Amino acid sequence: MIAFRGFNYWVFTGLCCGAMACSTAQEGSSQTAPQETEGATEGVTEGATEGATEGATEGATEPTDTGVDPTEGATEGATEGATEGATEGETEGETEGELPAACSESDPAALAEFVVEIDDSDGHHDVDLPCTVGAVATEAGKSVTTLTCLDGDVPRSAKLILPAAPEGEVAWAAGDNVQLASRFENLEVYSEKQLELRAAADDALLAAGFAPRVGGLIPEVFAPIAIELTEACGPVHFDALETSYQLDFTLEGQALSLFSGHRGELAIGGGESFAIDVERAQYNTCCHALESFTMLVRRVEVGE
Repeated sequence: MIAFRGFNYWVFTGLCCGAMACSTAQEGSSQTAPQETEGATEGVTEGATEGATEGATEGATEPTDTGVDPTEGATEGATEGATEGATEGETEGETEGELPAACSESDPAALAEFVVEIDDSDGHHDVDLPCTVGAVATEAGKSVTTLTCLDGDVPRSAKLILPAAPEGEVAWAAGDNVQLASRFENLEVYSEKQLELRAAADDALLAAGFAPRVGGLIPEVFAPIAIELTEACGPVHFDALETSYQLDFTLEGQALSLFSGHRGELAIGGGESFAIDVERAQYNTCCHALESFTMLVRRVEVGE
């Protein structure tokens, strides 16, 4: 019985000690685990933060794999763009500033519209007739010339109505024999008129003009005056921004430059000169041709 009780004592004592050991182990384990977790969390967080910061800093600062500094490229691009834009703007401004003032100016006295009537009609015609001047008169700012012509054996009447020139009266008179070449076409969307009046004896120019000419100028209509065109008021393009030609007239050593909407004079000698009106001389026009001209030359008496 004592032996059994002693055995029980030792069993009981062993169980208690085991229980206490387990309890102590559990408490130590519980106290240690949070420290380990905190250390692990801090290590991971600090490592991730440092890695991300260092990576971002190095990526922004260090050149790329191609050896190009992105900051440097952006700076150069912005600088070059600003420089090019400023240079282009200055160049365009300087070019526009160098255009002749006459490109955008006009003289209201430049009048070139004329009318030719054949058999009392100013409608469609295309004639080249020998004529004799019947009468010349100035009426309401217009110089009016009546003519009697022959179309083969058929008599025809003609009337020439021109704007009066401020330089003087026209240099032909009743009884003069002349050759009248005149054309008028009405093409519905636009019309064209062309005139040549020359002395029958020597083909001397008395009057010539277009009102208008849609398309390229025909300089020989104005012979012996030579005409050259210069695109002095801007480039040729297709945006329908109508631009004035510079017309350079030359006659026996004399030179005269006129722009669209201007007028001038070339001396002939013997108390006469050519009064020249360029009412319109433009390029970049729309829409049937890129050029258009309304201009008139007439021989006038200016006195000695």
